[in-house]
Amino acid sequence: MNSSLSGKKIVIFGGSGFIGSHLIARLCEEACQIHIVTRGFKKSKNFFFANDPGQVNFETVDSYNQENINSLIKGCDIVFNLVGILAESKNSKFHFVHTQIPQMIAKGVKENKVRNFIHVSALNVNKIKDSDYAKSKYAGELKVREIFPNTVIVRPGVVFGRGDNFTNFFSKMSKFSPVLPLIGTPKITLSKTNIPNIDFKKKVMFQPIYVGDLIHFLICISTKKNKTYDLTGPFIKSFDQIFDIILSHKKRKRIYFPIPFFFAKILAFFLEFLPNKPLTQDQVRLLMFDSVSNKGLRNLTDFVKTPSSLETIVKNYL
Repeated sequence: MNSSLSGKKIVIFGGSGFIGSHLIARLCEEACQIHIVTRGFKKSKNFFFANDPGQVNFETVDSYNQENINSLIKGCDIVFNLVGILAESKNSKFHFVHTQIPQMIAKGVKENKVRNFIHVSALNVNKIKDSDYAKSKYAGELKVREIFPNTVIVRPGVVFGRGDNFTNFFSKMSKFSPVLPLIGTPKITLSKTNIPNIDFKKKVMFQPIYVGDLIHFLICISTKKNKTYDLTGPFIKSFDQIFDIILSHKKRKRIYFPIPFFFAKILAFFLEFLPNKPLTQDQVRLLMFDSVSNKGLRNLTDFVKTPSSLETIVKNYL
């Protein structure tokens, strides 16, 4: 239990998503009121558990605008912003979701004199210059910091756990596909004489963080002010090492097929025409920057003394 949350009214934007679902389940253990703001809540999702009747309330909004955001925030003590998308659609664009919505929430927080605002961004968005996702996320960070300087910004790397879009995606793919894609391998560069150099040792690297550890961290820092935290897990893994863990648990064998970034972009171009966009060109550009951070692990272990590894957790939910 976190006594600092006792009696608090907490508003969560984007609470019906993967991270939000786990955060709400954990907050239900506290003596606080939880108000979830979402555009896409599905009652069939069995993620939310309240200790007391009325502890959790849902606010479904058709669209985000400054007026309804201000009214939703009124009277609350802590605001979490978890709103985000991995790919654009006709009705959801990176700039609106990652920049304009956080800007409106920050204005609402300031207007209503809210004490604490936690804005969840993503690792390395301040360093990646050629991804629309990263640029919109970083622009959102700058806006909320400008409007409400006491904002706490959290930048997690790849997050895994029950309901994630990462390990679960490849686990489902391995059910029907005889091959799994090693995107970014090998690395192909051209020499000064235009002769291709091929590096088969180059791999995309991740430092995945368990959603339970991320939620524990968010609870611990929920009353802090004016901080920015990169956040990563305890071990660095490549695509093939992650596949090994998934397939070992599922007792499957699959072929790993190398796809250099150049060809991955071409593949993504065609996959973007599919309804659910399993891979986009912007996501390929993100993968060109390793999702790792030593500082991120140090930040996590300041609050989570024994972070969970992918190997120990994956068997509990895949």
